[in-house]
Amino acid sequence: MVEEKRQSDRVEVDTAIYILWGESEDDLHSGKVTNLGERGCFIQTRTEMGRGRTVFVRLRLPTERWLLLKGEVIHVVRRVGFGVEFERLDEEDEGMLRLLVEFYSEERTVVSAVVVCEPENESGAG
Repeated sequence: MVEEKRQSDRVEVDTAIYILWGESEDDLHSGKVTNLGERGCFIQTRTEMGRGRTVFVRLRLPTERWLLLKGEVIHVVRRVGFGVEFERLDEEDEGMLRLLVEFYSEERTVVSAVVVCEPENESGAG
């Protein structure tokens, strides 16, 4: 039996997302958020991603405002996607994310999101 380590419930979502690697908009990889919680999300993509990488997830709220969240890749399922744990959320972001999770738990509506990955440092760490 696998022990569940999540600190918050997640809801199923069908969210179009894009992953931008490095500092160039010329190398976009598509995927989607399949579940979202107050502490993280799972991003379905065939694009390879390593554990420990820092990503920025930009979610479009129902109010048309964008919510930018920073997180760390904590779980990778090869050729399926990766789990992100959000880091250093301020009170406003926590509140907006909580409302978004509630919205999806009721609406199951498709929204836009963007995920941006920080470039790996040159030393090979990361």
